[in-house]
Amino acid sequence: MAIEATARDKDIPAAALDYAKKRAAEIEKDFEKVSQVRVVLDTARHLYKAQFTATVVGEGFAAEAEDAESFVKAVDAAWDKLFAQIRKRRDIVGDNRKA
Repeated sequence: MAIEATARDKDIPAAALDYAKKRAAEIEKDFEKVSQVRVVLDTARHLYKAQFTATVVGEGFAAEAEDAESFVKAVDAAWDKLFAQIRKRRDIVGDNRKA
C-alpha cells in the first residue's frame, strides 16, 4: 500500500505529517485491498484541515475534517469518516455477495 502525505503550508510540523501517516497505515490492518492512501494537511486562518483520499479496488473514497485546536483532532476526525465510508461499502458488497 502506498501512503503519500503532503503539507500545503510550509509551517505544518513534521510530527503532524508523521501522525497522519501512522493513521493512514492503520487502514491496511482492517481493509487489505487498499492500494493507495493520500493525506493532505493544510491551515486556513485559525483552522487545521486534514484530507484523506483512499483507493480501494479501483473505487475512490475521500474524507475531510477541520478543527480549531490541533492537527491531531482534524486527522482523527477525517480518518474516522474515511474508515466509516470504506466499512459501509465493504458491508454492502459483502451483503450482495451472500445473496
